[in-house]
Amino acid sequence: MDPFLVSDAWAELSCDYSLTVGEAPKHNIKQLALSELLNAEPRRAYMDWLMNHIGAPNKSVAASMLVKRIASLLVAPVLGAMTYYNKGIGITLEHSRLFHKEASISGTPFPFMALTEVMVTAPDPLNRAAWRAEVIQQLFGESLTPIIKLAAAEGPVSMAILWENVMARIAPIYGDDQDHDDELSRRLREDFLYIAKEAPGERFGMRKNPFASFAEIRDGCWLTGRSKRLTCCLYYQMAPEYCLKCPKP
Repeated sequence: MDPFLVSDAWAELSCDYSLTVGEAPKHNIKQLALSELLNAEPRRAYMDWLMNHIGAPNKSVAASMLVKRIASLLVAPVLGAMTYYNKGIGITLEHSRLFHKEASISGTPFPFMALTEVMVTAPDPLNRAAWRAEVIQQLFGESLTPIIKLAAAEGPVSMAILWENVMARIAPIYGDDQDHDDELSRRLREDFLYIAKEAPGERFGMRKNPFASFAEIRDGCWLTGRSKRLTCCLYYQMAPEYCLKCPKP
Protein backbone atom coordinates (compact mmCIF):
# COMPACT_ATOMS: atom_id res chain seq x y z
CA MET A 1 0.00 0.00 0.00
CA ASP A 2 1.23 3.48 -0.84
CA PRO A 3 2.59 5.28 2.27
CA PHE A 4 0.15 8.15 1.76
CA LEU A 5 -2.81 5.81 2.27
CA VAL A 6 -1.59 4.96 5.78
CA SER A 7 -0.64 8.54 6.66
CA ASP A 8 -2.40 10.70 9.23
CA ALA A 9 -3.24 13.17 6.46
CA TRP A 10 -5.18 10.57 4.45
CA ALA A 11 -6.79 9.14 7.58
CA GLU A 12 -8.18 12.57 8.42
CA LEU A 13 -9.25 13.30 4.86
CA SER A 14 -10.97 9.95 4.30
CA CYS A 15 -12.68 10.18 7.70
CA ASP A 16 -14.00 13.66 6.90
CA TYR A 17 -15.66 12.29 3.76
CA SER A 18 -16.62 8.80 4.99
CA LEU A 19 -14.41 7.16 2.37
CA THR A 20 -13.04 3.66 3.01
CA VAL A 21 -9.95 2.18 1.35
CA GLY A 22 -10.35 -1.57 1.23
CA GLU A 23 -13.35 -3.83 1.09
CA ALA A 24 -16.78 -2.54 2.01
CA PRO A 25 -18.00 -3.69 5.43
CA LYS A 26 -19.64 -7.09 5.32
CA HIS A 27 -22.64 -5.97 7.33
CA ASN A 28 -24.40 -3.66 4.91
CA ILE A 29 -27.81 -3.81 3.35
CA LYS A 30 -26.77 -3.10 -0.25
CA GLN A 31 -23.64 -2.51 -2.27
CA LEU A 32 -22.62 -2.18 -5.91
CA ALA A 33 -19.63 -1.03 -7.93
CA LEU A 34 -20.01 2.28 -9.73
CA SER A 35 -19.26 0.39 -12.95
CA GLU A 36 -22.63 -1.38 -12.58
CA LEU A 37 -24.34 1.99 -13.06
CA LEU A 38 -23.07 1.97 -16.65
CA ASN A 39 -25.40 -0.91 -17.47
CA ALA A 40 -29.10 -0.22 -17.92
CA GLU A 41 -30.62 -3.08 -15.92
CA PRO A 42 -28.58 -2.77 -12.69
CA ARG A 43 -28.73 1.04 -12.92
CA ARG A 44 -32.52 1.08 -13.14
CA ALA A 45 -32.85 -1.48 -10.37
CA TYR A 46 -30.56 0.51 -8.08
CA MET A 47 -32.25 3.83 -8.86
CA ASP A 48 -35.68 2.33 -8.11
CA TRP A 49 -34.36 0.90 -4.85
CA LEU A 50 -32.57 4.15 -3.90
CA MET A 51 -35.65 6.25 -4.61
CA ASN A 52 -37.69 4.19 -2.16
CA HIS A 53 -34.90 3.83 0.38
CA ILE A 54 -34.19 7.56 0.77
CA GLY A 55 -37.82 8.62 0.43
CA ALA A 56 -37.45 10.47 -2.87
CA PRO A 57 -40.74 11.13 -4.69
CA ASN A 58 -39.32 10.22 -8.10
CA LYS A 59 -36.15 9.13 -9.85
CA SER A 60 -35.25 12.70 -10.86
CA VAL A 61 -34.78 13.56 -7.19
CA ALA A 62 -33.01 10.25 -6.51
CA ALA A 63 -30.57 10.86 -9.38
CA SER A 64 -29.80 14.36 -8.11
CA MET A 65 -29.21 13.11 -4.57
CA LEU A 66 -27.01 10.25 -5.80
CA VAL A 67 -24.70 12.52 -7.78
CA LYS A 68 -24.49 14.95 -4.88
CA ARG A 69 -23.56 12.08 -2.57
CA ILE A 70 -20.93 10.67 -4.94
CA ALA A 71 -19.43 14.15 -5.20
CA SER A 72 -19.14 14.25 -1.42
CA LEU A 73 -17.81 10.72 -0.99
CA LEU A 74 -15.34 10.67 -3.87
CA VAL A 75 -14.80 13.92 -5.77
CA ALA A 76 -14.18 16.06 -2.68
CA PRO A 77 -11.51 13.84 -1.07
CA VAL A 78 -9.74 13.19 -4.39
CA LEU A 79 -9.48 16.91 -5.09
CA GLY A 80 -8.57 17.60 -1.46
CA ALA A 81 -5.68 15.15 -1.72
CA MET A 82 -4.58 16.74 -5.00
CA THR A 83 -4.50 20.30 -3.70
CA TYR A 84 -3.61 19.96 -0.03
CA TYR A 85 -1.16 17.07 -0.27
CA ASN A 86 -0.04 16.90 -3.91
CA LYS A 87 -1.32 13.34 -4.20
CA GLY A 88 -3.37 11.93 -7.05
CA ILE A 89 -5.90 9.31 -5.94
CA GLY A 90 -6.48 7.25 -9.06
CA ILE A 91 -9.81 5.44 -9.03
CA THR A 92 -11.60 3.06 -11.36
CA LEU A 93 -15.35 2.52 -11.41
CA GLU A 94 -15.10 -1.23 -10.92
CA HIS A 95 -13.08 -0.71 -7.72
CA SER A 96 -15.29 2.09 -6.37
CA ARG A 97 -18.15 0.55 -4.42
CA LEU A 98 -21.23 2.24 -3.01
CA PHE A 99 -22.59 0.55 0.09
CA HIS A 100 -25.50 1.26 2.40
CA LYS A 101 -25.50 0.67 6.13
CA GLU A 102 -28.61 0.35 8.25
CA ALA A 103 -29.83 3.93 8.62
CA SER A 104 -30.59 3.33 12.29
CA ILE A 105 -26.88 2.62 12.82
CA SER A 106 -25.22 5.01 10.37
CA GLY A 107 -27.64 7.89 10.81
CA THR A 108 -28.34 8.19 7.08
CA PRO A 109 -30.02 6.18 4.33
CA PHE A 110 -27.51 7.55 1.82
CA PRO A 111 -24.60 5.41 0.64
CA PHE A 112 -20.95 5.35 1.65
CA MET A 113 -17.97 4.59 -0.58
CA ALA A 114 -15.19 2.00 -0.49
CA LEU A 115 -12.19 2.02 -2.83
CA THR A 116 -10.97 -1.55 -3.18
CA GLU A 117 -7.96 -0.55 -5.28
CA VAL A 118 -6.21 2.83 -5.47
CA MET A 119 -3.29 4.14 -7.50
CA VAL A 120 -1.47 7.07 -5.88
CA THR A 121 0.53 9.50 -8.00
CA ALA A 122 2.57 12.62 -7.31
CA PRO A 123 3.50 15.51 -9.61
CA ASP A 124 6.77 16.25 -11.28
CA PRO A 125 7.88 19.39 -9.38
CA LEU A 126 8.72 21.00 -12.72
CA ASN A 127 5.37 20.24 -14.36
CA ARG A 128 2.61 20.05 -11.78
CA ALA A 129 0.09 21.51 -14.25
CA ALA A 130 0.33 18.48 -16.54
CA TRP A 131 -0.15 16.10 -13.60
CA ARG A 132 -3.14 18.11 -12.37
CA ALA A 133 -4.74 17.91 -15.81
CA GLU A 134 -4.30 14.13 -15.75
CA VAL A 135 -5.88 13.86 -12.29
CA ILE A 136 -8.91 15.83 -13.48
CA GLN A 137 -9.25 13.83 -16.68
CA GLN A 138 -8.97 10.50 -14.88
CA LEU A 139 -11.46 11.48 -12.19
CA PHE A 140 -14.05 13.05 -14.46
CA GLY A 141 -13.46 12.31 -18.14
CA GLU A 142 -12.57 8.65 -17.63
CA SER A 143 -14.68 7.84 -14.58
CA LEU A 144 -17.47 10.03 -13.25
CA THR A 145 -18.79 11.94 -16.25
CA PRO A 146 -20.28 8.77 -17.80
CA ILE A 147 -22.10 8.17 -14.49
CA ILE A 148 -23.36 11.76 -14.44
CA LYS A 149 -24.62 11.57 -18.02
CA LEU A 150 -26.47 8.31 -17.38
CA ALA A 151 -27.93 9.58 -14.11
CA ALA A 152 -29.24 12.63 -15.98
CA ALA A 153 -30.92 10.41 -18.57
CA GLU A 154 -32.25 7.94 -15.99
CA GLY A 155 -33.89 10.61 -13.83
CA PRO A 156 -34.46 12.41 -16.06
CA VAL A 157 -32.82 15.46 -14.54
CA SER A 158 -30.92 18.40 -15.99
CA MET A 159 -27.18 17.97 -16.44
CA ALA A 160 -26.78 21.51 -15.12
CA ILE A 161 -28.34 20.46 -11.80
CA LEU A 162 -25.99 17.50 -11.49
CA TRP A 163 -22.84 19.46 -12.30
CA GLU A 164 -23.82 22.19 -9.87
CA ASN A 165 -24.35 19.45 -7.27
CA VAL A 166 -20.73 18.48 -7.81
CA MET A 167 -19.59 22.10 -7.59
CA ALA A 168 -21.45 22.42 -4.28
CA ARG A 169 -19.11 19.76 -2.87
CA ILE A 170 -15.95 21.10 -4.55
CA ALA A 171 -16.24 24.80 -3.71
CA PRO A 172 -15.86 24.44 0.08
CA ILE A 173 -12.47 22.79 -0.40
CA TYR A 174 -11.22 25.92 -2.13
CA GLY A 175 -13.16 28.42 -0.05
CA ASP A 176 -11.21 27.61 3.11
CA ASP A 177 -10.32 30.94 4.70
CA GLN A 178 -7.89 29.54 7.26
CA ASP A 179 -4.33 30.79 7.31
CA HIS A 180 -2.15 28.69 5.00
CA ASP A 181 1.43 28.97 3.93
CA ASP A 182 2.11 30.76 0.67
CA GLU A 183 2.56 27.58 -1.37
CA LEU A 184 -0.75 26.02 -0.29
CA SER A 185 -2.60 29.32 -0.74
CA ARG A 186 -1.26 29.49 -4.29
CA ARG A 187 -2.32 25.90 -5.04
CA LEU A 188 -5.80 26.59 -3.69
CA ARG A 189 -6.22 29.57 -6.00
CA GLU A 190 -4.61 27.98 -9.05
CA ASP A 191 -6.29 24.58 -8.77
CA PHE A 192 -9.78 26.03 -8.36
CA LEU A 193 -9.19 28.43 -11.24
CA TYR A 194 -8.17 25.49 -13.40
CA ILE A 195 -11.10 23.29 -12.35
CA ALA A 196 -13.76 25.98 -12.57
CA LYS A 197 -12.59 28.03 -15.54
CA GLU A 198 -9.41 27.08 -17.38
CA ALA A 199 -9.69 23.31 -17.89
CA PRO A 200 -11.06 22.51 -21.35
CA GLY A 201 -14.22 20.49 -21.68
CA GLU A 202 -12.42 17.40 -22.95
CA ARG A 203 -10.75 16.96 -19.55
CA PHE A 204 -14.24 16.34 -18.20
CA GLY A 205 -15.48 14.32 -21.16
CA MET A 206 -17.70 17.27 -22.08
CA ARG A 207 -17.91 19.78 -24.93
CA LYS A 208 -17.05 22.63 -22.53
CA ASN A 209 -16.03 23.04 -18.91
CA PRO A 210 -19.16 22.01 -16.95
CA PHE A 211 -18.28 24.17 -13.93
CA ALA A 212 -17.71 27.47 -15.72
CA SER A 213 -21.13 28.91 -14.86
CA PHE A 214 -20.98 27.94 -11.20
CA ALA A 215 -18.09 30.09 -9.95
CA GLU A 216 -17.83 33.83 -9.40
CA ILE A 217 -15.24 36.46 -8.52
CA ARG A 218 -15.62 37.63 -4.94
CA ASP A 219 -14.03 40.69 -3.34
CA GLY A 220 -12.66 41.69 -6.72
CA CYS A 221 -10.03 38.99 -6.94
CA TRP A 222 -10.98 35.63 -5.38
CA LEU A 223 -12.70 32.97 -7.49
CA THR A 224 -15.20 30.98 -5.43
CA GLY A 225 -18.34 28.93 -5.83
CA ARG A 226 -21.44 31.03 -6.34
CA SER A 227 -23.05 32.36 -3.18
CA LYS A 228 -26.46 31.37 -4.61
CA ARG A 229 -27.04 28.36 -6.84
CA LEU A 230 -28.29 28.81 -10.40
CA THR A 231 -30.18 25.51 -10.28
CA CYS A 232 -32.23 23.72 -7.64
CA CYS A 233 -30.99 20.28 -6.57
CA LEU A 234 -34.62 19.19 -5.87
CA TYR A 235 -33.88 18.33 -2.23
CA TYR A 236 -36.93 20.30 -1.12
CA GLN A 237 -39.12 17.63 -2.72
CA MET A 238 -38.07 15.10 -0.08
CA ALA A 239 -37.48 17.35 2.94
CA PRO A 240 -39.35 20.16 4.70
CA GLU A 241 -36.70 22.71 3.80
CA TYR A 242 -34.65 24.21 0.99
CA CYS A 243 -30.85 24.07 0.76
CA LEU A 244 -29.21 27.24 2.06
CA LYS A 245 -28.08 28.26 -1.43
CA CYS A 246 -31.25 27.24 -3.25
CA PRO A 247 -32.45 29.78 -5.83
CA LYS A 248 -36.13 28.96 -5.27
CA PRO A 249 -37.06 30.64 -1.95
